[in-house]
Amino acid sequence: MKILVIEDNVELLHDIKKHTDWVQAIEFSPDGILLATADRSGGLLVWEADTAREYLNLVGHKGGITDVSWRADSNVLASASEDGTTKQWEMNDGRAIKSISAHGGALSVEYTHDGRLVTGGRDRTTKTWNAAGAALKTLPAMNELALEVSFTHDGKRVVAGDWSGDVRMWDAETAEQVGTLPPN
Repeated sequence: MKILVIEDNVELLHDIKKHTDWVQAIEFSPDGILLATADRSGGLLVWEADTAREYLNLVGHKGGITDVSWRADSNVLASASEDGTTKQWEMNDGRAIKSISAHGGALSVEYTHDGRLVTGGRDRTTKTWNAAGAALKTLPAMNELALEVSFTHDGKRVVAGDWSGDVRMWDAETAEQVGTLPPN
């Protein structure tokens, strides 16, 4: 994996060669200090962003890791996995502080600014969770796999997109669908 910085020109900063399979997720922490990378063999690594030195090797998923998301304070990383779980990892020592049986294959995870999570998976559903990992809402199933999920900037709505390109939006509090963007 090569890390580039794009400003006035493109410059290779680091060439990381630890992953043994396709990298499926990559995200910088909100404070810019750490970089999380995950692969389809279950490898989940956290790097120092400036030096590319390995900071943590997070072991615990039993399937490929499909997505990662940082909590706003950069102290917790969430990971979604084909093993059906979403795990939350503490960044001081790398221990898993929460494991949620989210889907029959978790494909997407995203934090909102207040610590809630939204997940999407192979069961075609989108689910919201409170900061402690308790289920809040299960939204109506998409037509295909729920590949990407997110909260809006204010955390009041949930957006999900599926394999066919269908995008739906729900009110996070009531689970009422408030919008759709059809693929064609």
